[in-house]
Amino acid sequence: MKKILVLLIVSVCAAVSLSADVEFVFGGIDQHSEVLGGFLPTYASLGAGFNGLSLIDGHMTQLDLLVGGGYSQRKVWQDPQTGEVIRTNPLIWDTVRLDWTVRLSQGFFDSTVDGKDLVTLSVGYTGRYDRNIDSFRTGSVRDNNGDDVIDSLDDYLGGSDYQGSIYPDLRGDRQHLGTAFTAAVLIDMMDDQKMYSNGFEASAEALWAPLALNRALDGIADYYSLTFNAVGSWSPYSFVEDGNHLFSITLIDRFNVNWTDGDEVPVYAQYPVSLGRKVRGYNSWTYNTQFTVVNNFDVRLSGPDWHAIFPRINLFFDAGWGTGNYFNTDLKGDNFLMSTGIQVTVSFFDFIDLGYQVAYLFRGDKFTDGPDVNITGSFTFFLDF
Repeated sequence: MKKILVLLIVSVCAAVSLSADVEFVFGGIDQHSEVLGGFLPTYASLGAGFNGLSLIDGHMTQLDLLVGGGYSQRKVWQDPQTGEVIRTNPLIWDTVRLDWTVRLSQGFFDSTVDGKDLVTLSVGYTGRYDRNIDSFRTGSVRDNNGDDVIDSLDDYLGGSDYQGSIYPDLRGDRQHLGTAFTAAVLIDMMDDQKMYSNGFEASAEALWAPLALNRALDGIADYYSLTFNAVGSWSPYSFVEDGNHLFSITLIDRFNVNWTDGDEVPVYAQYPVSLGRKVRGYNSWTYNTQFTVVNNFDVRLSGPDWHAIFPRINLFFDAGWGTGNYFNTDLKGDNFLMSTGIQVTVSFFDFIDLGYQVAYLFRGDKFTDGPDVNITGSFTFFLDF
């Protein structure tokens, strides 16, 4: 598997370097919290966008091919038999992951920003293979709102042939071969320059992963997800001297709504939509109900620019509400979270932000720290919007 992944990545990079009609496409990165404290990426997704074919004159037609692979940790907070939310001794394991995406996008109409399409429609297919294994730190003690020993998956799940409904991708041999289809529309009036941005963009996306194409191995999936996301940005001040961008202030606000449901919602699908991930200062895979609505507000202080690398201070205020059933259960949840804080980062090319975050929690708690802790800290890799 590793040799195949390396060959695909090399082939993509070679194609990008040889063709003027090909551009680099970055999919994302992830990390394992037990590898250098989570400060080293252990998963990456990248690829190429082919834009030599124009279906509508003057507007983008692009075919993206992406390949991802790596190793990451998962930490979840529901009892594997009952689905009840747990606050100590979470399930912790490692996942070896390989995924591939094909996506076709077509632009329409002229945006208010030069060189952009106002509307972009896209459809895509993503396949993935996940092999869930014991944490390489099994037997070690970790503080997750109490000192707990990281158990093996057999101990967590009550045996080597788990068939429960709470974690459908951990059934049987804990391997999963998945397929998902996506359709999305983007309205883009955002002038997004590396250290500042002005304008507005909004997107709506539907994702469908049918059972018939997600049951080839023991781990299964059967779910759909609907997302609306809107971002507005304004930069009231920028200081540029002799062509060098030295400092800017940007106000940016995001409004995000999601509904995810299905008979078998796998763990990997719960990660991006959990309320605890989208409201900063909390844990991913917590407060994970069917419906979430979140608003994130930032004041970003950026600069100076050192050849695509620049420092950034980000002041934030987040609020979010989640309701409905906890995934794969009939248990109702109703959660309101609110936090404020600061992120101090170094930005690389304006899409990777390495640094540290401190948050003050007004409502709710970070599961790893417990209900009596209001101030939390964590490393950052990205500004999510």
